Amino acid sequence: MTSYAEIFNRALRSIDDPSLAQWPEEDLSNELYGWLQSAIAKLPQIRAEIAERDNFDPANTDAIGFTNDLSDVTKEVLALGIKREWLAPQIASTTNTWARFSKKEGYSQKEFLEGLRALDEDVKLEIRKLLRDNTYINNEYFD
Repeated sequence: MTSYAEIFNRALRSIDDPSLAQWPEEDLSNELYGWLQSAIAKLPQIRAEIAERDNFDPANTDAIGFTNDLSDVTKEVLALGIKREWLAPQIASTTNTWARFSKKEGYSQKEFLEGLRALDEDVKLEIRKLLRDNTYINNEYFD
């Protein structure tokens, strides 16, 4: 069994947001689970491996999770998927949208937004590479 906590911890290590440390643990678990569900919906390549999972309980993420022992690649893909879901609202925030279309000189939030977009593309590419490589490694055709 792979616990939700294991996936969440892997994801949190890749997210650089100190404000998440200030969230109540149960709220953070609920948010991470929501991001996980969104990530799963966008990753049809691994749905069969992760189909069987326990009902979510934010107070007990160490004892519940995926019924199967997930591969390290699948764990990493899920963690990166959570990271992309965390990035999405930051890219679309009204502050960043305002900055993009603002003509004001000086501090460039436009560059910050472009950096977030580039990070999102990097994470998306990393997910694709992991899924592609995993397909080749686990393909019986090459045996």
